[in-house]
Amino acid sequence: YISGHRTADILRQGIKTDTWEFRSIKDDMTRKTTWKEVKDALDGGTIYFNTAGSLWPTLGALCLLTIEAFGLPANINVYITPPGVTTSVPPHTDRQDVLVFQTAGAKRWRVYAPPPRRKGAADPMNRGKAGDVLSFEELGEPLIDAVIKRGDILYVPAGFPHTTDTCTVVDDDDDVADIDVDHHHQETSSSADVVFDETSVHLTMGLDTHVWALTYAHLRWSLLQRVGKNFQLNIEDDDAYWEAMKAISVGFLGGTNGRLSWKRIRDNGGKGELDKNYKDRMIEELKTVMIQLEPNRWNVENDSGTDDDDDNDNDRESLPTDEEFGQVIDYFVRDHLFPLIEIQEEMFKDVDPFNEETVIKAYKCTQKQNAIMEKFGAFSKNEAMRRSFEQSRLAREEKTKGMM
Repeated sequence: YISGHRTADILRQGIKTDTWEFRSIKDDMTRKTTWKEVKDALDGGTIYFNTAGSLWPTLGALCLLTIEAFGLPANINVYITPPGVTTSVPPHTDRQDVLVFQTAGAKRWRVYAPPPRRKGAADPMNRGKAGDVLSFEELGEPLIDAVIKRGDILYVPAGFPHTTDTCTVVDDDDDVADIDVDHHHQETSSSADVVFDETSVHLTMGLDTHVWALTYAHLRWSLLQRVGKNFQLNIEDDDAYWEAMKAISVGFLGGTNGRLSWKRIRDNGGKGELDKNYKDRMIEELKTVMIQLEPNRWNVENDSGTDDDDDNDNDRESLPTDEEFGQVIDYFVRDHLFPLIEIQEEMFKDVDPFNEETVIKAYKCTQKQNAIMEKFGAFSKNEAMRRSFEQSRLAREEKTKGMM
C-alpha cells in the first residue's frame, strides 16, 4: 500500500529544471503498489516516499528513536535516484531541519545559505516549489558541495536551499567533472561513472518544528492574538526573521530543566507544571525575539528600571504580562507538543506495509494531527486557521467514507 511520487517529465527531460514538479507513481491510492510501477517511475528520474516511517517497520523504529533522542516530532522520507540524473531535485528549501542518511549509492549535494528575502517572493521555507523559481544566480556559491556516499550523514537546516544530482562529481580542485547532457541521455566523465555506479538511496529524517508551529514566530503569533494585539508585521531585517524562525526550547533544546519538565509531563500523562526557571527562560527568549522584530513598538525597561526611550513612551505598547506569556508556553509544551508526540509514537509502532490496518492507522493518526492543529488555531483565537484544518480533516473523511 506504500504510495510514492516521481519527478515530473518536464524535469526529467530538461524542459524545466528550476522548480519542483512531481506526480503520483500510481493513479489509484486504494490499491497496492506494484514493483513494475516503482521500476517504471525510477526510469530517468527520482522517486520518493513521504511519511515512510508509518509504512516501513525499520523506518518506523528509526522515527521512534529520533523522537526519543531529540524530544521533537519527526518524520522520514525515502528518495531513490538512478545514476546519470542531471537534476534529481532542483534548488529548493524545506520547512524541516533534516538529517540525510545515504544508505546506498552516491549523490552530489549542493547546500547554500538562505538568499536575501525578496518582496513578493515565496515563503523562504518553501522556495523552489509550486512554480517559484530559485535560480543558481540567486544562490551564489554553495556552503557545501560534496558527493555523499553510503554511510555518510548530512545535516541541512530548515530554509537552506539545496539541489542534488547523480551525474557530476567534485574533483580535487573543487571543479565539477565535465558532463555532456541532452534531454534523454547523459554521458558523464569516467570519474562520475565510477562514483555513480549504482542507484542512490537516501533517507531524509525531518525534525518538524516549523511544520507543527514550534518556533518563536508561532509563539509570538499565538500570544498576540490571544491578548487582542496586532500580530501582523513586515519583517525587513533578515537576521530578525531567522531568529524568529528558530525552534523554541523544547526537547533536546530545553536544557536540563526543560528535559526534567518534559519527563514530568510525560510521566503524568500530559499534566503537571513546567519548571519555573525553564518557563522564565522561554519567556525571556520570546520577549527578545518580539523586541528584535519590532524594536519601536514595545516599552522596554533597561537594567536601571527605566524605559530606554522615555520620549516615545506614549507611542509604544506594553508587552503582554508574564502570566499571558506563561499561558502560551504552557499550552505549547503541555497541550500541543505532548499530544503530537503521542500521536507520532502511535503512528510509528507496529508497522506492517502488507497489512491494511497499518494504512488505516496512518490515516487516523494524520487526522488526529489535523485535529491538534485545529485546537491550536482555536487556542490562538484564529478562526481562519482552525477552520482550514477542520475543512482539511472533514474533506479527507468524506473522501475515504466507506473505505476505513
